[in-house]
Amino acid sequence: MSHQVSATEAELDGFWKEFASRTWERQPLSLTSSPVQLELGDEELMRALTTAADPAARPKGSGLPRILVSVDGRTQPIDTRPFLPLPEDRTLDGYLARVDRRMRDHDWSVAVSGLHAVDAELWDRAKRLADDVYRYTGSPLAGRVDIDTFIGRYASTNVGVHVDHAGNFGFTLRGRKTLLTWPPERAEQVPQHTADYGAARELADVLVGVPGALTYFPPEQLHVGEAPDGVAVSVNIAFFTRSDPAALVVEAVGELLARAEGEEAGTGAPATDDSARAVTDRLPTAARVALARLSGLSSDAIADVVWEHHMCAVTSAGLGVGRPAGPLAAVPRRATVRKHADVQVRQRLLADGRRAVATQGHTLKVTDHPQVADAVATLGDGGVLALADWESAADPAAVPLLHAVLLRLASWRAIGIEAEPAP
Repeated sequence: MSHQVSATEAELDGFWKEFASRTWERQPLSLTSSPVQLELGDEELMRALTTAADPAARPKGSGLPRILVSVDGRTQPIDTRPFLPLPEDRTLDGYLARVDRRMRDHDWSVAVSGLHAVDAELWDRAKRLADDVYRYTGSPLAGRVDIDTFIGRYASTNVGVHVDHAGNFGFTLRGRKTLLTWPPERAEQVPQHTADYGAARELADVLVGVPGALTYFPPEQLHVGEAPDGVAVSVNIAFFTRSDPAALVVEAVGELLARAEGEEAGTGAPATDDSARAVTDRLPTAARVALARLSGLSSDAIADVVWEHHMCAVTSAGLGVGRPAGPLAAVPRRATVRKHADVQVRQRLLADGRRAVATQGHTLKVTDHPQVADAVATLGDGGVLALADWESAADPAAVPLLHAVLLRLASWRAIGIEAEPAP
């Protein structure tokens, strides 16, 4: 029972131009009907929620998705599985009805963030909207982008009035959700982190989320959600504005230190030498070990990992995690290959001599070969590779390397493949 609105390219272009000039990071917006839609069906949301409940499906190290269940305004440290779709639910309406019956005497909500980490179609939808925002507003990539869903029947959001430091686009799939928002200059007049905000209600801008509508509020806007009369399902795409560029270096150093620890554990080598211990004898053991390992890290190795982390953000439009991979299937040797228009492909020669190819939030590392580098550059620039012609002139050693790259690029939906008929 998804509500979809078909819009022409001209209508979308007109919407985004007006939005960029008048609304983006300036003021809230509430449209009862919008040309911009996620076009998200019930089955897609059910699939994403079901996958989110499976710890094995989560990308390693991402911490996504995150699931929070609240009952009567309090986050509950309980088993979240009964609050997510079960096999017997069969449909979105069946799932919502089951949970609402279970919680009939209580307010309840389920918040699942990072859904794009486990569902390729949601990843694509979030990236498409992010690409439009960046293209029309001219805003550089500042922080991360997240797609989440908020489901429940509740008098108010469990944390009360709060600030997310994220510009928020809201799409309602079921029911009715009211958002009260206040500009930051009203902060002293609005009780925060409490459900007792009634006195400030008349100062609020009221945004109404129903199927087919669009809501938006800027990053520093105070806000609270309400869905007291029935279960509401909203899907939101949030553009976080706070980020620390230096954190990339910290993450890179941490990753390299972890690698060094693993290598030492595998060889049985001591963690530090006598001179390092003498200099840092009064430090905690873990700090001494980390300092000793730091002396062995090269700036080039750190730069490579920083580049990889940065490319994850750049090529995913801020989603910060790779597009969930599709099945691996070899690219036919007589195919014509080109990257999709909405995809970025970047590459870098690493300090260890390998070549890194980054796209769709992923990085692949292969043995370097100049002909492979040239082929990847052609794809990155929007060119076309006719594989049969390329292979006929290529060094035989380059052929399997390029096919290894194309295999992964295809699984990440970075390239389109047109198979040529056999002669």
